[in-house]
Amino acid sequence: METSMMHCAICRNGSESCIITMYISGINIYKKIIIRPFLSQNMMSGAQSAGNQRPTHIARVSSLVGTSETTRATPFTSQFCQWLAGLIDGDGSLKVSKAGHTSCEITIGFADLVCLRYLQDKLGGTIKPRSGEKALRWRLHNKQGMINTINSINGHIRHSARQVQLHRVCQVLHIAPLRPAPSMDTYNAWFAGNFDAEGTVTLNNTNNQPQLTISVTNKHYSDVQPYMDTFGGDIYFNSSQNGYYKWTVQSRVDVLAMLGYFKQCSPHSFKKQRLILMNSFYQLYDLRAFIPESIHHSAWQQFVNKWNAKI
Repeated sequence: METSMMHCAICRNGSESCIITMYISGINIYKKIIIRPFLSQNMMSGAQSAGNQRPTHIARVSSLVGTSETTRATPFTSQFCQWLAGLIDGDGSLKVSKAGHTSCEITIGFADLVCLRYLQDKLGGTIKPRSGEKALRWRLHNKQGMINTINSINGHIRHSARQVQLHRVCQVLHIAPLRPAPSMDTYNAWFAGNFDAEGTVTLNNTNNQPQLTISVTNKHYSDVQPYMDTFGGDIYFNSSQNGYYKWTVQSRVDVLAMLGYFKQCSPHSFKKQRLILMNSFYQLYDLRAFIPESIHHSAWQQFVNKWNAKI
């Protein structure tokens, strides 16, 4: 018997019902269940309370939590600051050692060396391979570099766990932590940075037709909800790997809208290469080039080779 899979779609309009699809030995079994409102309220309340409540045991400047509109002393553009916060929310961490020294780390795959080089050119720090892993780690720990980094991301960090880390680092560096704005628009580069960390662009075959999908995954519903609130699409729950939430867009209109966003707020990871190929995909799709009998099929095969090329 094949391993069963389960996923459910969470409607944007807050609908409580969803369809669970289970696959057992090639047979599709559909089952309707009810998802109570606590899914969207309780699961997000932790992230909201972490960002909105004032710490009660943090002294002096770090006991005051300002708003994202507060002026930040940073030499970088707002777009870079937003992108950096999104990247750290996805693949980064902010730390305070037992000796009271602060540091920032970002760990990503080997294919994204160019992304870490871009970061290093801006902030300094070191890049080293992780022992026993196919990953690279960028690390910054000098005090002035950390002050520049915190001033850049302060007011843009949204991940609930990362907000706690930010507050601890701010306390050591005597910087007042800032709350992020309650919502973001389609000009906010946070999405591009977070997509560099947790996003994917895939090309699958659905019903004998190629299908493009842009998606972002996270363990917490509240950390993918901003994508749906801003760009539409759907959020699915997958019970594998201890459970995670996946935001996706698949329609041509939604995918091209995301491509328009990425043109103004560019990612810096290898995923950018696939985004560049999207217009070619739709041109070939309209020609039905994916059909083996098509006179354009050789162009389709060349496209697929570029899509699958290793960075």
